[in-house]
Amino acid sequence: MYGWTGRTVIIDLDNNSIIETKTKNTYVEQFIGGRGLGCRLMQDFADPELNPLSPENPLILTTGPLTGTSVPMSGHFSITCKSPLTSTIFSTNVGGHFGAELKFAGIDALVITGKAEKPVYISIYDEEVEILDAEYLWGKNTAETTSLLEEKGKVTCIGKAGETFVSMANIVNDRIYSSGRGGHGAVAGSKNLKAIVVKGTNKIEVANPAEFEMLVEKAKKLLIASPPASKGLKKYGSSIITDLLDYMGTLPAMNFREKKFQKADKLSGEELNNTFHLKEAPCYACPIGCKRTDQDGRPVPDYDSIWAFGPNIGNDDIGLVRELDGICLDYGLDPISVGAAIAAYMEIKPWITMEEIKEIVIEIGEGTHYVCKGSHDYLYSTGKEECDTSVKGLDIPGYDPREIKGMAIAYATSNTGGSHLSAFMAGPEIMGKPILLERNKFDGKAALVLYFQDLTAVIDSLVMCPFTMLAVGEVDFAALLNNLTGKNYSAEELLRSGERIFNMERRFNLKAGITSEKDTLPERFLEDGGIDRTEFEKTIQDYYHFRGWNAEGIPEEDKLKELGIFEEKCENDCSAE
Repeated sequence: MYGWTGRTVIIDLDNNSIIETKTKNTYVEQFIGGRGLGCRLMQDFADPELNPLSPENPLILTTGPLTGTSVPMSGHFSITCKSPLTSTIFSTNVGGHFGAELKFAGIDALVITGKAEKPVYISIYDEEVEILDAEYLWGKNTAETTSLLEEKGKVTCIGKAGETFVSMANIVNDRIYSSGRGGHGAVAGSKNLKAIVVKGTNKIEVANPAEFEMLVEKAKKLLIASPPASKGLKKYGSSIITDLLDYMGTLPAMNFREKKFQKADKLSGEELNNTFHLKEAPCYACPIGCKRTDQDGRPVPDYDSIWAFGPNIGNDDIGLVRELDGICLDYGLDPISVGAAIAAYMEIKPWITMEEIKEIVIEIGEGTHYVCKGSHDYLYSTGKEECDTSVKGLDIPGYDPREIKGMAIAYATSNTGGSHLSAFMAGPEIMGKPILLERNKFDGKAALVLYFQDLTAVIDSLVMCPFTMLAVGEVDFAALLNNLTGKNYSAEELLRSGERIFNMERRFNLKAGITSEKDTLPERFLEDGGIDRTEFEKTIQDYYHFRGWNAEGIPEEDKLKELGIFEEKCENDCSAE
């Protein structure tokens, strides 16, 4: 195969078994790879009603056809499972260098099921896959674990938060890149899986090398020609978004009780650059390098952490933001959800001081604090649900839906909950890329959110960095994919794959009991002075209509047939033809 490796590895930790099969052609042709392939494999391996921390919940790592190629920003991979935080299907797009190495080892998909008797890690060197003892690693955080394993290859691992099943736990690779949100680290911990180490030496075969490299150069030029990418992100990293949102009056603060943070200039991209003398720490094949470290190679917070531990908790001390972000990285914690949990806790207990917050974050990492299951669970268990700022249990990040109406619809209809990355509407509504939209109106947003969700599903499946959306579109993606694989996708067919992925995720969630009642925003955003409830609910119904769903948000049978989604489920070999 060109682009894809044709190899799926299934590891059953219950039986200590490793099975290698051929990746099913129809799976990659219809679902591309990455998020799409992970979504398709979840249908084979997971009952939507299962307990996310049960051994039956698979942890699926997938590469995409573009992963590891010379295409700019193509070093990512995807992790998929049922989330212990939201109970939804949850794929996360992960940067760094681990994904490219997994591809060089010849793997399209790594499916991990069951639970080991004792802590283990998985070692992959091309065709050699082993399950090895990790008892000596258990109880260590991510930096120390990586130091002990990295001579064997690229490392992705969990810290103590994953070991203690903290619902906000993530997985950390290459020391400074987190797997994002949704509790994937807790799922790994529930399997007694401490780490995965991979080293690969295989080359990726390209169907039309000359044409492919021409398209690679075109993609690079498109990124250079995009000011948000080549000027903002390249110069300051994602912290430049702090400045932009503050300037536009869309930087929420104090658990969204306020719509502006008066001391945002102390947390700006310029302030970080002047204080820490930032250096680029780019992911594989990335010409932008939005990830930043200081001169000693220590990670510097990106926008998500700056907002979560800055405006969201009323803190203007960039040193404390960095310290809290570092604790999260070492323990393996999602800083957005941790920051949201602390903000909610502080709203109920306003006497909490900034000096106490560091200890609270450590307690969360150790699995001993009240909010370890996330802000949503904590607030509802204490009868303070009016303080909740989550959708489907996932905390809304620092892009205020009251000021960015397309983002409001994207949050409400996301298959993973309050994620800004399900459709990064801040691109068109704040940055004007790839098109400029008027951010304060719902008019026309239902169909546009649908388009950006489908495009995002494509990007997550290729697997590319989400920021490529600022410069590269579906026509370019289709051309790259075709010349890499020898296939003949049109841009429309590629978007249809994104639609197929989104609908299959929706069906998984519906079977898990997550209905249209969850397609809403917290009351805090629907109160007077916020979002007009009637207009919002009408736009949600318009969205359902454009999706081909009924008024209850359920995909119509004709839509499923059109997308080729059926009830098939492999009972034995789930990836061979």
